[in-house]
This record gives sequence, C-alpha cells and structure tokens, in this order.
Amino acid sequence: MNDYHDRKSFNLHVLRSKIVNWKQGHEDNEHSQRAVDFLIKKLKNSDGVLDSLAKVLLNPHCSSPCITIPPSVDKRIQIVYRKEFPHVVYCRLWRFADLQNYHELVPSLQCRYPFSPGNNRNQKLVCINPYHYNRVPSQVLPSIIEPRINNENTPPTPPPSSYSPDPYSPQWTNHQVLPPWCTINYYEYSNKVGEQFRASLPQIFVDGYTSPCRNFANRFSLGFLENVKRQKGVEYVRASIGRGIELIEHENGDVSVRNRSWSCSIFVQSILYNRLNGLNDSTVYHLQRRQSIHSIFNLSIFTQLVNNPLATYESILDLTKLCTIQVSFKYGWGYDFGQREITSTPCWLSILINEPLRLIDTRLQQLQPQQATTSS
Repeated sequence: MNDYHDRKSFNLHVLRSKIVNWKQGHEDNEHSQRAVDFLIKKLKNSDGVLDSLAKVLLNPHCSSPCITIPPSVDKRIQIVYRKEFPHVVYCRLWRFADLQNYHELVPSLQCRYPFSPGNNRNQKLVCINPYHYNRVPSQVLPSIIEPRINNENTPPTPPPSSYSPDPYSPQWTNHQVLPPWCTINYYEYSNKVGEQFRASLPQIFVDGYTSPCRNFANRFSLGFLENVKRQKGVEYVRASIGRGIELIEHENGDVSVRNRSWSCSIFVQSILYNRLNGLNDSTVYHLQRRQSIHSIFNLSIFTQLVNNPLATYESILDLTKLCTIQVSFKYGWGYDFGQREITSTPCWLSILINEPLRLIDTRLQQLQPQQATTSS
C-alpha cells in the first residue's frame, strides 16, 4: 500500500513539473507553480482528470472534455496575492499569455460547464479547460491603447512638458494603431500592477516618471501606476528608476535593451540569449547605468529553432518560454544575487515578444497533434 502511494506521489510530482513548463511565457514561476498546485489539489482525487488535462495541453487541436472544479462563493480563486476567476487564470497560463479579464473570453459550444458571470447559485462546476474558451476579437472590446479623440480631424494637443524632467520626446498616439511587437507587464513582488502596455513602435521607453501610458505610444511610465497593496521597499526602488530602460525592435526582428538610468542598475534574463552564450537558462545579467545588451532576443536564431524539421509538437510548444524577457530594477535575483525568484524583487517587468509566438502558432498548426508524445 505504501509503495502504491509513493508511486502516485511521484507521478503527481512529475506531472506537476510538466504542466508548469507548458505555461505560455509571461507568468512568473512562483505564480505558475502555485496555480498548478491549486489545480492538482482540486483534481487529484478525481480519477483520470489530471491525465485528461495533460492530454488537452499536449493536443490542443483535438476535441477534449471539460476539466471542472467547484466554484467558490465569489467564484474566484486566490493564487499568491492575486484573486481571479479560475478560467481566466488557466487560459492565461496555458493559452492566452496577454489575457486581462473574463470579458475577453467566450465559451465554446462544446463546453458543458462554462463560467457564468453574476450571482448564479445553481452553478456547481466551472470548466477551466483553456481550449473550451475563445478570445473575443479585440475590435469589439473597449480600446485601452488608443486615447479618445473628440474631433477626428483635429490632432490631439500634447500635454505640457512638466509631465517629467526627462528630456526625450515621446510620440503621441494617433488613430493608426500598429500591431504590438511586445507586451509589457509591471509587477511589484508577486502583484501585477496596472494595465498591460502594448508596444507598437520600434523604440520603447519604460521610466519611473508620471506620464500616463495611455497618451504616449512609445512610453510606459511606471510612476503613474497606483497600488493600494504597495509593500515596504517598493517606493524606494520606484523613486530610483528615473529614466528607466529603452527597448528597441530592430528591422531584422532582434530586440535590444539599454539601461538609461544614471543611478539605478537593472537585471535582465533572457533564456534564448543565455543558450546562445552557452549559459544556464536561469542566468541573470547585471546592467549598470548606461549599459546595454544588443540582441537580447535573436529572431533569426529563434526562427531556425521553430523550423527545425526534427522538432516535435511538444518541443515547439516548449519554445514559448524563450519568448519572454524579464527585467528587475535595483535588485537582482537568482544564484548570484541572493533572491531565489524575480517575485522576490520589489519592481520588475515581464516583456513578451509577440512575433516568435506567432511563429510558434503557425508551426503548431503545421504539425500533426499525434506528434505530441507523453513520456513517463
């Protein structure tokens, strides 16, 4: 009997590790692991459900059953410091990395237990299968990128220069919104703060000043963001960010990062860059003031990886973790800097590069789902 429980515990541990590694990129490791642990706790006593979940994630293009958990009183679950609807948590983790809220999702026709908003006391189960929900087309959602302009024939008046002491000139948005080449999320420890910033212009600044991010197409000002749960130590780091960082998307699709601050170090991690330099995936680079890394993301090399004729469905799916760049201000993390995870640092960014994700999606559609294999 003990041997049976030992094997079951080992199998759960292996499955947990695999499920965590199938995440879509920008979620930090601690939050991903906690979300998966929560789900395993809910499903482990239901025969075959965890195996069904693994099959769903390995074979997303195949028909799949509902994966259900009972809803709480307010229908939300708490993972680390965040409280969200469960289907949003797992759709973001495994399918739509830039998902913001439940308004962006609609259940598919095959879903028997779709999430139901409002006070529906009759709902005993809610489906968290990420492939039982579809994304609402962005054009039918309220825009959070483009400012409202009352007169389409009159360009908006730029705000006064007193927004910040920074001498560079941000570019004012207009009605021509380009597709974003990257999306940026800002975190304070484990808390995501503010809306996601979608970068459509090739040169992007992330600074510590107080210019509203909705007004400038190439500027994300962290000083503007409020957090009622702001923890001790965060304000000290925020005050030192100053001119912050510069991100550049080059014509060949490569991405560079530069520390623009005169006083605040930044710490950068890119798994693809680490592998190209023969280093461990977890290596973090310390960039002091005015230092930069050219091609922190190399699109040409990534394209070669995606188009590898020997690649399997699962190996292509695993490349999603190479599409994220993480940047922390003032404090580093990892083996050399004392903090185990980036979520232990006060202020940090998760930068998701979108073009490689599109390449992955195209390649997965070319591969037959049966190419995905499950190993013990």
